[in-house]
Amino acid sequence: MTPTPVVPTDGMILTQDTRLAPGVYALAEGLTIGADGVTVDGTGVHIVGPGRARGVGVRAAGRKDVTVRGLSVSGFYHGLRFDGCEGVTVEAVTVRDTGEIDGIDTFLYLWTPLDSAYGGAILLAGVMGGAVRGCDLQHQQNGVLLYDCAGIAVEQTNASFNSGWGIYLSNTCECTVQDNQLDFCNRVYCRPEDGSIRVEADAAAIVLVYSSSRNRFLRNSCLCGGDGIFVAGYDHKGNQGPCNDNLFEDNDCRLSPNNAIESTFSRGNVFRRNDCSRSNYGMWMGYSWENVIEDNTIDMNRFVGIAIEHGFDITIRHNRIRHNGEGIRLWTRGGPVVEHWPGHEVSHTFTVEDNLIETNHTGFHGYTGDDVADQDCHDYHLRSNTIRDNRIGIRFGRVQGCTVEDNRFEGNVEAAIRLDGEPGVRVGANTFDANARDVLRG
Repeated sequence: MTPTPVVPTDGMILTQDTRLAPGVYALAEGLTIGADGVTVDGTGVHIVGPGRARGVGVRAAGRKDVTVRGLSVSGFYHGLRFDGCEGVTVEAVTVRDTGEIDGIDTFLYLWTPLDSAYGGAILLAGVMGGAVRGCDLQHQQNGVLLYDCAGIAVEQTNASFNSGWGIYLSNTCECTVQDNQLDFCNRVYCRPEDGSIRVEADAAAIVLVYSSSRNRFLRNSCLCGGDGIFVAGYDHKGNQGPCNDNLFEDNDCRLSPNNAIESTFSRGNVFRRNDCSRSNYGMWMGYSWENVIEDNTIDMNRFVGIAIEHGFDITIRHNRIRHNGEGIRLWTRGGPVVEHWPGHEVSHTFTVEDNLIETNHTGFHGYTGDDVADQDCHDYHLRSNTIRDNRIGIRFGRVQGCTVEDNRFEGNVEAAIRLDGEPGVRVGANTFDANARDVLRG
């Protein structure tokens, strides 16, 4: 039986299934769901708040199996907020004009705690199970904020044109984020040191911090983000919280002015069939380990296609790496962060196999930085790659225990392989065709 439409009043507490009467309502204190098992149907209803500096449009705390669908909300700090709930479903909801920091002088803080969370369309805190589905969360600072949650599906939702984050996960695990449109989540920022204005400030389509692990990110559009996807397992105060064992598959992360995907200080993540093209960096993965990077398209990045400093035990295979400044860069620079991450003193143990590395300035570059005095990067193994039409196919400097075998080198302009100094590289049986030089020792 369809409930009789109810005219909402300011601060109303809903304790049974409710269909709101269509209309526009100014409700400074919003609505509260005050019982378990309640469904609120707000089709045709627009709730207007007191302004984006305060308030919540619809809230619940400690409830089970609640659903909000069809509602439109604007003018609150958070459009919808659920704390300590189980089984929350938000469907076909539109949220606009929520809390947003002003101006271009604030760099976002990725690790903002819950008690000072930025404004946004939907905030779930300590929610176990549920879904945000088919929602329109564009044109504010943040779309979906997930704190200390598990088992949430965020799908078929549009959180584009936000000045912070499309979807943000903090200590949130075992969620599925799929088929969302999260484009143009970026922020204009004025650097105080020189007054230059850039699109950056740690805005991104998708963000993971504080041990957000075992999540799946599938088929999301993350175009033109400050970063497309940003995984940060370490904060600026020195706290470790690796975001491990996540799957990133079939996401479109092109056209970032920074990194199509940045994933740092984290283990066991799989990056498969993503498009990480036309950015400054395709993938930046400093201090990562035991990752798999496979079947990705990494094309026309300004500086580097895949850049990994101080990483180890990573497999890079079956990727198309074309038209970048450098196709792959593996290196060690040293510095104070190493003190907090023992085992990451140098970069080591990479398998680079079955990739197409084509038309880059340098196809592959592995080296130890000048500031690292006591040990060299080691055990880079390149095999069965096609390396063609680069200026330099492969370049090594100050490495040990590396191998190059069963690769095909074609038409590299300066050299197929360049060895700077006396690196420890074994060049095995490879196929060389129409390179200026097969091996150049510099």
